[in-house]
Amino acid sequence: QLNHQNVLPFLGIYHETVGSPPLTILPLMEHGSLQDLLTTQNIDPESFQRTLIGISTGVVYLHSRRPPIIHGDLHPGNVLIDATGNPLLCDFGLSRIRHEVTRTRTIVQEAGRLRFMAPELSEGWSKRFRTSPLSDIFSLAMTFLNIWTGEVPMFELRKDAKVASSFRKGKRPKFPTSPLYLAPRQTKDLWGLLNDMWAQEPFSRPSIS
Repeated sequence: QLNHQNVLPFLGIYHETVGSPPLTILPLMEHGSLQDLLTTQNIDPESFQRTLIGISTGVVYLHSRRPPIIHGDLHPGNVLIDATGNPLLCDFGLSRIRHEVTRTRTIVQEAGRLRFMAPELSEGWSKRFRTSPLSDIFSLAMTFLNIWTGEVPMFELRKDAKVASSFRKGKRPKFPTSPLYLAPRQTKDLWGLLNDMWAQEPFSRPSIS
């Protein structure tokens, strides 16, 4: 059972009829997702900092489990906002529990979001790489960029498939022209951190800790 202020709690399972697929029971989040928030209003610097810290803290919690829990589908649509503005990670669409020595076990596997997906997980590379904490770090960087700029990563490319192809070739988002205003030092530090987090080689990315 996961128990953390930045991870959406799991309340139970419900079967509509005998033998029907199980339905998960989760708390109602009336404020919707971070994606909803970003499409309807501009985020202020205080909320920006709080959101980044909250999401990061949730990922720290997941990655520190034994064995570690890998979210696998991090993007603003999978971050819900509670009544106090607190972000909660949800919908572990590609979540995996990584056995430290033996293997990686898939919990649920489904398509992720290409604009936020690490290049090693996209088509043509998946045979050599598996979802890992470091692929979450890449997705986290793209999520942070989306929050900072209000634009999806590589917004100038209309097709998601072209974004995935660009990522595989080592291309990355350019420095934003009109992001949320931060102090010059904060802007420099954040941009440097994002570049480290979306490094092409997974092992070149920092851990969440």
